[in-house]
Amino acid sequence: MPRRRNPFVQWCLTTAAVLFGRLTSLLPLPVCHALGRLLGRAAYWLVPRVRRVALANLDLAYGDDLGPREKRRIAKTAAENVGIVAAEFSHIPKLDADFVRRHVTVRGQEHIDLERGGFIIGAHLGNWEWMAPVVFALGGRTAEVVRPLDDPRLDAFVDRTRRSTGVVTIPKTGAGPELLRLLRDGCIVGVLVDQSPRENGVPVQFYGKPCWGTVAPVMVAARARKPAYPIAMTRDANGRYTVEFAPPIEMVRSGDLRADLIENSQRCQSAIEELVRRHPEQWLWLHRRWKPRPRLEAEWQERNRRGGTEE
Repeated sequence: MPRRRNPFVQWCLTTAAVLFGRLTSLLPLPVCHALGRLLGRAAYWLVPRVRRVALANLDLAYGDDLGPREKRRIAKTAAENVGIVAAEFSHIPKLDADFVRRHVTVRGQEHIDLERGGFIIGAHLGNWEWMAPVVFALGGRTAEVVRPLDDPRLDAFVDRTRRSTGVVTIPKTGAGPELLRLLRDGCIVGVLVDQSPRENGVPVQFYGKPCWGTVAPVMVAARARKPAYPIAMTRDANGRYTVEFAPPIEMVRSGDLRADLIENSQRCQSAIEELVRRHPEQWLWLHRRWKPRPRLEAEWQERNRRGGTEE
């Protein structure tokens, strides 16, 4: 079981996070950008685990294709990106249509029918917290799947900010029925699929290395009969942002449910990998994407043994 923090320490950390959010909401975005970069850089140098996990992931993903110096650059810049996301988070209420026109380049919008709705699948890439409100500002009724934070006070602050533009948030646990309802109602539903799932996973490859991928987008999109669109929101060198919609993922419908789940989940992961490879310095290399999942492995071996097709 995870070790519980001292309640007073937790209260102090939450208070600091909320105050940070209120402070950054008052600062111009360039100042938030600089502040976030500074905090991310400090974490890279002062928190050994940040460097250790990021560099280990880069070694696994790129091997000898990148030299140590380039890997260190990507790891440091990725840590800075997390700090920038945190510093920009409180500006979500300002992400209206006018902001998008002035600060965001939109590419590939012709691929998605905002009125019909569908799944948008993304990664912890660029400013992932801004993707849903920007899609909402473009005219799509939008919802996003979120994992509630452990601290109720911090979770309330974060959820209130995420909902401030009209985006609906859906707690991750037990989200299936609500996802189906919203998709069938013509909503755009966003989910991040680049992390290692604790449950409902299938074996996939990411950067050519075995890991586990969530089956949620494949299963729910199939039941709702809606397409799944890869999406990314990244920062440009000139200070602007780019939102890019990719064409819908072509899903296999062979009639073999188990094989289709694996193949379509892999197609989702491959689409996300393509986005990450374009901007590796803006991805969350700090997450243990290739972490072993013994329980999932045991469950999968049991399914293979029985030849079952349960979902």
